[in-house]
Amino acid sequence: MPTCSSVMRNGVRCTSLVPADDPSASMCTHHQRMARVMALAPKKPDATPSTSPPPGPANPLFPSSSVVHVPLSSVGALRGAPPLPIHVPSESFSDYLKVSFPGEVKSASLSCSFEVSSREGVPGTLIVTNYRLRFEPSSSQRSTNLPPSLQEAITPGLPTASVSKLTYPLSSSSSSNSMPAQVVVHFRNCRTWVLRGNVTELMTTLNRLVFVESPLHLFAFAQGNTVTPDHVQGHAIYDLYADFAAMGVSLSSSPFRVTDANRSYAICPTYPPMFVVPAAMSDVQVAAVAGFRSKGRMPLCCWVHSSNSASLWRCAQPKRGIFHAQNADDDHMLWLIAQTNKINGQNVWIVDCRPELNARANNLTGGGTESGSIRHATVTFMNIANIHAMRESLEAVRQLALMPSMEADLHWYSRVEDTKWLYHVRLVLRASIQTAHAIHQSATSVVVHCSDGWDRTGQVCALSQLLLDPKYRTLIGFMQLIEKEWIKVGHKFGDRVGAGKCENDEQAPIFVQFLDCVWQLHRQFPTYFEFTGLALLAIGFHATSGRFGTFVGNCDRDRVVALQVAGRTPSLWTFMLDNAVQFRNPFYRPYVQESHDGDTGALVPWPVATVLRRVVLWDEMYLALPSCGNITKPKDMAAGSFHQAKTAAEDLEMAMAAAQHQLSSFC
Repeated sequence: MPTCSSVMRNGVRCTSLVPADDPSASMCTHHQRMARVMALAPKKPDATPSTSPPPGPANPLFPSSSVVHVPLSSVGALRGAPPLPIHVPSESFSDYLKVSFPGEVKSASLSCSFEVSSREGVPGTLIVTNYRLRFEPSSSQRSTNLPPSLQEAITPGLPTASVSKLTYPLSSSSSSNSMPAQVVVHFRNCRTWVLRGNVTELMTTLNRLVFVESPLHLFAFAQGNTVTPDHVQGHAIYDLYADFAAMGVSLSSSPFRVTDANRSYAICPTYPPMFVVPAAMSDVQVAAVAGFRSKGRMPLCCWVHSSNSASLWRCAQPKRGIFHAQNADDDHMLWLIAQTNKINGQNVWIVDCRPELNARANNLTGGGTESGSIRHATVTFMNIANIHAMRESLEAVRQLALMPSMEADLHWYSRVEDTKWLYHVRLVLRASIQTAHAIHQSATSVVVHCSDGWDRTGQVCALSQLLLDPKYRTLIGFMQLIEKEWIKVGHKFGDRVGAGKCENDEQAPIFVQFLDCVWQLHRQFPTYFEFTGLALLAIGFHATSGRFGTFVGNCDRDRVVALQVAGRTPSLWTFMLDNAVQFRNPFYRPYVQESHDGDTGALVPWPVATVLRRVVLWDEMYLALPSCGNITKPKDMAAGSFHQAKTAAEDLEMAMAAAQHQLSSFC
């Protein structure tokens, strides 16, 4: 028997059964009755649109145009268009609306009003395509002064895949007959749109078009004919042998080797077919250790220090259970990991990212942590919270951004701290810096894990390598690092990011938090990074956009076998490299080794407090802020290449690029 096609207030589809005696019905009895009531209810007129800009600062309810303007306006189809001005001239408005991407088709158009404040709404049409949501104001509104939130809703809009949930809060009226008057569209990048109109039509249409049942229905797979060989190469940007060769490690004649024991994904379904293990281990032992680790995620080598031979490894928790089981092959592997270190080969440091209480409690579900009786291993707990705490914390940031209270503004920093988001960011940074310090300064080999080894473990391992190796602080090196420590090794992007999925308990901002940590380091040490904060925003945006196949699926097997991403979808890395000039930091100073005394170009700030005390909220990612760049173009910059910067940092980068161009003209 079919279920109801209606959507409830929280954005979840109703699961009640359709009456069996009515073959033409598509809704349950309750929603049929509600539809009849709504049809009889008087329609509320749209609020009179504002003809002048609202006083004071922009309402934090709405997204800043800075985030979306970066990745979408720099796409090939938009590169020839000028940046969206504050005043949208009516004669050129249609030009913006004609811009589309290859494979993009219109799915629906809905009359509604875009709410710009609690009392003001701009009437127009919501355009829904197979890639994005975009709002088109009525003709009378096209030349008025538009707030930033409405500007990005017009051009280029926001991807449908980034919608996390749809809700329709009831009117604040005390009347018992009050009906929903608006639909709230929540996006994964902390943006929120409030639409007024026919709530039933909006909810039904949006719920049908923005949420997909399979990754194959994402926009990335609608561009098959435009996928070039360059995009195929972009999906293969990481090479295991080249990566270790750059570290000075020969995988054919060193304490390390490549195993292909997982070539059919039989040992560990979420690991790549090949990875690095101690050379002294046989494939039989590899399989035995995998059987003792959660989800088969046994220790694999991430990085080796070129000077002191200390190494970084990652895995999942051991399956010790309530009987505190031990495995001889697992213990032996930890010993072999220690032995690969030529300087400190008697001990390995195990970084357990979890709070100790949580780790111990996992014994009850068959997990746990390493035994304290292993003489060659020392365990330290880093107290990083789980995915649920991270999700709740970022939601608190979203709610704080929606708060129009002046009281919140006057106590902003304390309110931000109350969300615990910066506290969690500091914990991840602390664990990463301590890991990098142990490898670089103490020549200690480190094994990192959490429960399943695909969330907190990925954060700490990737950040540690970013600190240790200047290669990963270049634009292409950072892409390879993400491919290596997040995509290849099985961070569950399909579940954690959930592009095209309605919000659920498996989703969590783990990858965004990693980008946040990178941004904190970039902000404090700007000359160490070839890429800019703009690049981080673009990566964060497209992790949820569904436009590229880079972040589709949960693991390598999903992408290679089930989805065949490489030949069917464009690569974000190819797109960014094609537009690299927009993502390169003009203040970057490339590392050049000037001596052979152990200098490797590591960036390991110590003590840790020097970094933690300067952690701040990443405004461009989470908040709605107006552009603050100078409206006057830098001297000697071509007028056609200038646009008002969204942030002070972008303004400085633009000025620096103009100065470099001026200097080059004298050479």
